[in-house]
Amino acid sequence: MAETKTTKELNLDEKVTIRNIAGWNVGFSRRVDGYGDVMISPEGSIRLSRNEIIAQVQNGNKLFTGTDGKGSHATLVIEDIPTRVEVEFETEDGKIKQDVFSEAKVKDLFTLKTMKSFESKFKEAIFTRAEKYAVITVMKKLKVNDYDKIRFVEDYTGYRMK
Repeated sequence: MAETKTTKELNLDEKVTIRNIAGWNVGFSRRVDGYGDVMISPEGSIRLSRNEIIAQVQNGNKLFTGTDGKGSHATLVIEDIPTRVEVEFETEDGKIKQDVFSEAKVKDLFTLKTMKSFESKFKEAIFTRAEKYAVITVMKKLKVNDYDKIRFVEDYTGYRMK
C-alpha cells in the first residue's frame, strides 16, 4: 500500500517574527501588506505576515536572502521554521539548515582549541558587516574570556569589546 503524505496548508496571513542581527536600523518597502516601509530597530524584531516575507524573498531582498540567495548570512533572520521551509532556506526533514548567525554558532567557534582553527573557522562563519557587529554583542553576553581570540575578533571585525 502506498503511503501518502499530507501537507498542512500554510496560513499566509499568520504573523511571523523577523529578527535584525545588525546594530543599525534596517528597512525595506512592503510588497504585499499595504503601503509604506518596514523599519526594524538595531538588534530588534518585528512580526510580519508570511505572505510579506515570502514576497520579499521571491523579490530577492538580500536582507532575507543573504549572500547566496538561500538565506545564508542574512541580516534578517526568519524565526519560523515552516516559513523557512516554504522559501526553501531549509528542508522539512532538517537535512538542509539555513546558515544564519546565532549565539550557538558563536559558542561553538569559541570551543575550538587551536588559534589557527579558530581563525579559519571564524572567517568562514562570520563575514558580513551585520555578523561582525552581532558577534561582539554575543561575545559580551557569553562573557568570553580568551585574550588572543578576543584580539583576533576585534582586529577582524573592526569592532571593539568596550
